[in-house]
Amino acid sequence: MPKVKTTPVKRSLYQCFNARVKGDKIYCAKGWPLDVRKDGTADLIRLIRGESLELSICQDCVEFDSMGGPVAPEDRGWINKTEEV
Repeated sequence: MPKVKTTPVKRSLYQCFNARVKGDKIYCAKGWPLDVRKDGTADLIRLIRGESLELSICQDCVEFDSMGGPVAPEDRGWINKTEEV
């Protein structure tokens, strides 16, 4: 039987119970740095635009707390994709 190459499903902040929003930032409730910026947060604009939130830090996180399967790209964000914020 031929081997079928499968692409592993990446973990996303859309799926993790530990992802939180405060003001204009996304952060991890467990304290993991989501970005290389000084405070370790990610910009909320990424969520608003429906961008991918499959961050490298989340892929092997032992505290990743899944709330379900991946969110389809068309179900992400809440602004018109052609609109600029």
